[in-house]
Amino acid sequence: MKQIILLAAVVLFAVACQNAADKKDETKTTEMKAPAASMFKANYSNAFEMGDMALADKAVLNSWKNWEANKYEGLTDFFADSVTALWADGSTFVGKKDSLIAEFKKVRGNLTTVVDSIDAYMPVYSTDKKENWALIWVTDYSTDKKGVKDTTAFQETWRFNKDGKADMVLQFQRKRKK
Repeated sequence: MKQIILLAAVVLFAVACQNAADKKDETKTTEMKAPAASMFKANYSNAFEMGDMALADKAVLNSWKNWEANKYEGLTDFFADSVTALWADGSTFVGKKDSLIAEFKKVRGNLTTVVDSIDAYMPVYSTDKKENWALIWVTDYSTDKKGVKDTTAFQETWRFNKDGKADMVLQFQRKRKK
């Protein structure tokens, strides 16, 4: 439950940052002032700033491109030895990175084609928790072995350990109309 609340907080932060950036552009103000007090206290954190883009590029984007191409060489370089993944279908993976890659291969093996459209991504850094995160929105167009086509919008939040390796992935999805 805390992971879901964390993800919601990170997503709300990202949306708020975008809305603030849009508002700043419209009004040509030079400074954005934070409200004196928040109505809610974040259970995990509300202290985020822009993070390390290299982590988002290296791990998150490469993982999605490898998924699309059905290639897994070097993918273990992006993950910590132990990984926790909360998948959109409600399942949870807790285990070694090699087992995670095996899970990727099994699921991807049921698909004949995959084309991914990266809609948005950004790195964030939790200043109070001292953690790097990356957020990504992807539209996945796939065809399974029976020829059934599917379009799914994914939203993922990745956490990185002190070595810059992904040790947690939180995933949400929404089926899109064809």
